[in-house]
Amino acid sequence: MNEKLFPIETRHFKLMPCDVKEYLGKWTISLKDGDQKDVGNIHFEDTQFKGEVKIFVELLPEYEEPKYIEEIFFMMARFVFRDPEIGTIRTQCDHENEDRIKGIEKAGYVYREFKDGYDQYSMNKQKTSWMGLYMFLGMIAGFIIGITFSNLWAGTISGVLTGSGIGYLMDKKQTFAKKSDS
Repeated sequence: MNEKLFPIETRHFKLMPCDVKEYLGKWTISLKDGDQKDVGNIHFEDTQFKGEVKIFVELLPEYEEPKYIEEIFFMMARFVFRDPEIGTIRTQCDHENEDRIKGIEKAGYVYREFKDGYDQYSMNKQKTSWMGLYMFLGMIAGFIIGITFSNLWAGTISGVLTGSGIGYLMDKKQTFAKKSDS
């Protein structure tokens, strides 16, 4: 990763890895303003599945509020998903910790299961879809062709079919490229 990416700043915090070259290691959470004291840390753990990473966040009790938790978990997911090989980020929290649960859910993580005494949450990277883009472009091209040849329906249908075909091929190509990288 590029060292210019660090520190990651949120509204209230600066998030910085202890070792810039190993960004999936331990991180420190410090206040952005004022004395910039450390208020917690983050560490990552590899999971048994390729393309997943597990995140653990420890904060001082006075910062265990949903708004702080949301901003930390959201920014870490945003950062982790820059890596093209990571598709899922996971975390867990105590079932009774309502502030942590609210913050995690507001950050976009989804409850998956109750396991080993903890609620398990995860977020998946959004997949790209070329199909919608090319269908839209095909529809516009179809309108233009249809107006040109005085048959709007035939032009629109041919444009949508062509756009769908190109979108399908682009999605298939991208999926194949991801599988061959693995």
